[in-house]
Order: sequence, then structure tokens, then C-alpha cells
Amino acid sequence: MAEFTPLEAPAKDARSLPAVVPPKLIGRDVTLGRIYTQLRDLKATLVYGPAGVGKTALAATLASAYSELAGGVLYLNLQNDTLSELVARVGRAYDHDEIMHAEVPANAAPAVAALLEREKPLLVLDGVHHPQATADFVNRCVRGVPVLLVNETEISGPWAGQRLNRLEPQPAALLFRSLADQPDADEAAVNRLTEAFGYHPFALTVAAGWARASKQSPEAFQALIPAGAGAEVSPSLLALTAAFRSLATGNNNALQGLLLVMGATFTGSASAEMVSLVAGAPVETINGALGLLVQRHLLERIHRGGAYYRLHETTATFLQTWLKGTKGLDALQIKVRDAVRTYTRTYTDRMRADAADVEAATRLAVEMDLILATAQWSAARGDSDVANELAAMLTSAGSFVSDYGYAYDVGLLRRLAATSTTAFPAHSVPLQPPAPRPVVEDTADDEDDLLDEDESLADDLVDDDDLIDLADEDEDADEAVDDEAAPLPFDNPSRQTPVVPVQQRPIVDRRNQADELAALAAQQVRQGKDTEAIASYSEALALFEGLNDAPGMLTALQGLASLTVATENSQAAVLHATRGITLATEHGNDTARMHLLMTLGEAREQLGESGEAIRALEQALEIAESLEDKSAEGQILLQLGYAQLDAGANSSATETWDRALALFRSRDQRALEGRALGGLGTANGELGRWSEAIGYFGSALHIAREVKDRDEELLQLINLADAHVQSNQLGQAVLRYRQALHIAFEMDNEEAIVSTTVDLARLLVESPRHLRIAEMLVDAALEVDGHDRDLRRLKERIEDEFEALGDSVDMKPISGTARDYAANAYQLE
Repeated sequence: MAEFTPLEAPAKDARSLPAVVPPKLIGRDVTLGRIYTQLRDLKATLVYGPAGVGKTALAATLASAYSELAGGVLYLNLQNDTLSELVARVGRAYDHDEIMHAEVPANAAPAVAALLEREKPLLVLDGVHHPQATADFVNRCVRGVPVLLVNETEISGPWAGQRLNRLEPQPAALLFRSLADQPDADEAAVNRLTEAFGYHPFALTVAAGWARASKQSPEAFQALIPAGAGAEVSPSLLALTAAFRSLATGNNNALQGLLLVMGATFTGSASAEMVSLVAGAPVETINGALGLLVQRHLLERIHRGGAYYRLHETTATFLQTWLKGTKGLDALQIKVRDAVRTYTRTYTDRMRADAADVEAATRLAVEMDLILATAQWSAARGDSDVANELAAMLTSAGSFVSDYGYAYDVGLLRRLAATSTTAFPAHSVPLQPPAPRPVVEDTADDEDDLLDEDESLADDLVDDDDLIDLADEDEDADEAVDDEAAPLPFDNPSRQTPVVPVQQRPIVDRRNQADELAALAAQQVRQGKDTEAIASYSEALALFEGLNDAPGMLTALQGLASLTVATENSQAAVLHATRGITLATEHGNDTARMHLLMTLGEAREQLGESGEAIRALEQALEIAESLEDKSAEGQILLQLGYAQLDAGANSSATETWDRALALFRSRDQRALEGRALGGLGTANGELGRWSEAIGYFGSALHIAREVKDRDEELLQLINLADAHVQSNQLGQAVLRYRQALHIAFEMDNEEAIVSTTVDLARLLVESPRHLRIAEMLVDAALEVDGHDRDLRRLKERIEDEFEALGDSVDMKPISGTARDYAANAYQLE
């Protein structure tokens, strides 16, 4: 019996990719080379640009090169996927039980990171991104593997951006000739056509598909463009209008109807079997007719458990707009809904009869995206029974849900089914799907005219005999059905259609879940479980966004910003803080804006962007002063001083810390007073005033011991030692380093043990009499970190010094261990 292969499984050859690889990527050589270099160097890269410009073609070309490598290509098509959805899909791709069965998939992020690092695929995330979820996924789950992102707009995150624009005239002409299979087409005619379509790859691909199928000239297609179309009408709309109208031959509009069926699906994609259920025609006939549409570049065919068809996002929007104009969208989408229910029932019945029916499991997996989208479409109209029915069928299908990794997906269905969308009076009107995204920015009257049809195709969509006649009459039909025929060289994010996103959930359930996740995150923070808290806040944020709950979003963003700064995930912290600041500003929440500006300043400091840090902190300081929040004012002044110091503004830093010191003393805040004194010591050191620096550091050390702050005591001892070195007071420097080493040993702070030992040993090796002590210290530190380069170099130097000196020096004897040596110095205070 054949084994089940997850649909997301890494592709090990180009044919297995969920994107069509063009025979040759035209006009993108320089960009292709640049991105390949970045991926080779493990630098995450985002390719972005307008719909239809060729982003997916570029990604598919790169993926085909990686598919032959050992790790293959993990190519995920996105539709606003949340972090949990991304994690669950990776777990399913590798059949990883721990990840697939995680109660909160986002909490399995560390397991995903380890899995990807071990398997080493090229990771491609292509489609419509949820910016925050994608950033969180890359930050938390991607380590040591190349990452390529594809999105229509630029989004912020830990990656470099590469914008893709329309083609230059010469490559545009070459693209048309190649796809139209007309190498000898009249040059002037081709140039006029490419110019008319603004050198837009998608529009030219549609035109070339028509020219190839009809074996007519570029002029003939240009003549199909509706007269009087204004310059503001997009090239894509012009090309689609001409190509769509050309599908009708005489009284036969079957291909138009079939394309509209695809447009009515909630994902813009379906198998031939699903389309046959909607259209009421045999699968073989549907496959042949869909092949004709693939040949015309109006549809894309990929391998997804067999032949699978999907629309380009621009085509999907065009078709839904057309259907709305003919008043046929609702009726056709009801047919899709009923077909999905029939399809699901058929294969869950088979799985219930035979849990080992791999073909049935594959068929369910193939349409899982459409199953989820259908449930969401129905729930958005107040009908949660469909979600309940689909969830019940899937959970009754033997071990399909648990064995094949769809627990999270069925969980989404259950949440849709659990609660009515009309539970709260404030939400008594059923949710409506968003309007389709227009093809151009301004909807002109010209476009309404282009989409205006006198007759509705939705009433009589597909006639079986017409489809058979079309297939028989077209001499290229066999070629069109061939899996190798007519690859599409343009951008095709797979799941974008103007429908309600799958992850949107009923309001009652979403609100409860969001509140619970936010509370769980706060508890995890208190328990020191930062990684788990980040996952919980991320999930809560996605739910609050769906509810348009600004206070909830702000709470989650503040939590995420603070946690990502604490874990030094600086890019993510900037993203969270910036979003939070915008939201707080819009809703007049000055306190939240102040704290987020402080977090943003810290994140900018971590990134070495001192100027940006200063600007953020100065804004926070203004708010604190206006709110008369002295506690926050002092904290900001402390932060601001370090940012100014890093920017080289030493005098400004001194003034800032003087102001902070006065504030802390007036409020008897001893711990913070000590930190301000430490800052003043650092500033004076930067100015070369070492005796003043030693005085400030000494005072800061005294306070740290008074308030029993061991971290601060360690810091000030090291600061003092460094200042004594600069003042050439080496005896005092050795004493302070020894005392700092004692604190590091007591705290079991491995990093401090190693770094302090290095500083101390470097002083001691300058004195031949102290070589044995230096060796003892270095050996002890090497037991903590045997790979530290500085320690290993010191060890080699000490050995060389011993060899050179021989017995000529009377060395100080060793008494006790390194810990004893450090502790003895601490007793000298």
C-alpha cells in the first residue's frame, strides 16, 4: 500500500514544487544572481512588487535549483497564516508528532527551529503574509537555513528587501515571443503590444496565451482590447477582458463558465474533481477543458496529490468582479459550498470504512484549504452549521485528523462551529467578506464598462457537450492537458482570493481565546518562560486584530515588544514597538506610547542605531514630563544617557545623568542613584577623566553593596578595574578584577567568569612572578568554556613564557584554587 505523502513535504525535484517553474526566467538575470548570493550566505530575502510582476516565477526558479540538494525545498503558499498555522504546517510537512500534536502550535517553535536546522531545506514563504506572524516565524523558527519570502508589499522583518518591477522593453518582447511561440512575429507589432500593456509580465502572458492557442498575430489580440479604455485602466484588466471574451465561440460559452466556477471558489483553487461536482460534468471532461485554460495562461496547474488548478490573484479578482456584475456570485458560491460538503462526506465515509485508505486521506488533504474557507464563508453569513458538519465528518474519518497532522485545522473548524456570530448585540449583523481588491487603485467608469455583460453566465455555466466539443475541436488539446505544457512565467500566490481569511473566527470564541492567551502570556512572563510568553502573545495579537480590539492589541504588542527586547530579538522588538506606538497614538493612550517608545529606544540601541534611540527616548521623556510621571522620567533619563554616550555625545550624557541623579536622590531611590553614578563614571571615562570616573564608580559600588544588587556590584567592580588600568594603578586593578571574579563564581555567571579571567590574566602574565597564578586562573576558566579563543591564546602565551623563562624566576606560589584566589581578595574590603 502506498504511503501518505504530506502535501507540504519538501520538494526534492522541480515537478514537486507547488509553483510552476518557467522554462527560462526572462529579464531577471541580475536580480536572480543577487538573491541567489544572499540565500547562499543564509541571508533571508523578501521579494516584493505589484501583482503579476513575476515574483513567484523568480521564487520558483530559485527553488528549482535548490530542489536537487539534500534538504530540498519547503515551499509554503500563504494566506495570512498565523504563527500557529505556519508551525503546524511545518510539523505536517515532516510528519513530526511533537509539532503536529502541540496544543498551542506556536509553543512548538523551538522544535521547528531544531527540525529545520537539521533538515536544511530552502524555505520559501510565498503569498499573502501576516507581517507579524511571518516576522515571528522567521525570528523564532528559522536558524541556519536560507529563507525566501514573496509578498506584494514590502514588510518589515529580519530580512533584506528586493523590489521587482515591470520588465524592460526588450525582455518584455522576448517574453511575449517565447510564450506565444512566435519567434518570427513582426517586431513592430510586438513592440506596440508590449508598450500598450506597459511591459507588464502578467498582461503579456495572457496575451501570449491567446496568441499561442489561436495562432494569431499580436495585432489580432490588440484589436480585441475594448475601444475607449482609458489610460487609468490596468494592463492586467485589459488583457483579461480581451482574453475572457474571446473564450466564447458562437453560442458556446462553456470555457467562460468553467473559469467563473474557479473564480467562485473561496480559495481560487480546486482539483478537477471538485470543479466537476460544482459544474456537473465528468472529471475527464473537466480536466480536458481546464487544460485548455492552462494553455491560454488563464489558469495554473500544479501537482498537489495529482493535477490541481488555481487562479492568479488578479484573475480571481477579475472573475469575482464579473460575477458580481452579473448577480451570479452568491448562487455559484452556494454551489461550491454544497460541492465541498459532498466531497468531504465522500472521502470521510471512505476513511471511516478503511482507516488505511491513503487515497481518501490524500483527497481530503488536497481540498483542506477549501474546506476551511467554505466553513468560514458560511460562518461569516451566520451559518455555523456548515463548520459543525465538516468538523464532525473529519473527526469521524478514522485516524485522519491525528495521523495526518490536521488537528489544528479541525480545531479551527470546531471554533467556528462552537459559537454563533450573533451572540453579542454589538455584533448582531453577520460578518461580511471584504470587497475584492481592485486591480487598479482608482476604479474608473471605463472599468465598469469593461465588466458590463448583457447576459449572466452563472445561470447556465457549463454544458457537458460544449466542453467535449471544445476539447475535440482544439488541435492543441492534448498538449494542453499534458502536465508539462505551457508553464506560467508570472507571479501566482496560490491562495489569495477576495474571501474572508480562514483564520478569522467567530467573535465569542475569538474574544475568549484572545483574553485567555493574553492572561496566559502574563503568567508565563512571571514564571520566566519568555519563549512561551512570546508565542502566547503572538496568538493573542492575531485574535485581537481579527476583533479590531485596540486595547487588546496594545496589550499584546507591549508584551511582545518587552519580551523581544529582553531576548535581544531587536528587529522584532522594533516592529512590535512601532506598531504599538502607532496604535497608542491613534487611541490617545499616552502611557502606553511612552513605554513603547522606551522599548523602541532600547531595541534601537541593541541594533547600534543610537540616533534613532535618542529620538525615541526624547519623545518618551516629553510624555513622561507632561504626565508628571517622575518614576518613568528617571528611567528614561538613565536610558537616554547611554544612548547619547554611544552616539559620542559625552557632554550631553553627563548632563542627562546629572539630572537623573538629582531626581533619584530627591526620591530616595538608592538603587537607581547608584546606576546614575555608574553612568557618570562611564561618561567621565570616555572624556579621559579617570580619577573622576574612579570616584563615581566607587560610589556606585558602595550603593550596589548597600542594596545587595549583585549584578550591579559585578558591573561596578569591572568598571573600577578598567578605570584603574587606564590610570596605571595595576595593583588596584588586579584587586578589583579578583573581587569581580569572586562575584562571578558565586553567581555561576559563566560569561562573566570567562571575560573577567581574561582581563585579570592579561595583567598577571605581564609579571613573570605571577605566571603560575595566571595559568591556574586560565585553566579554571577553560573548564567553563574550553573553546574561548582568548583563553586558548592566553594558555599558549603562558606556556611560551614558561619555556622562555625556565627556572630563572622565583614565581609566587599557588595556594588553593582559582575560586580561593578570588575569594581572598573579596575579604580585603
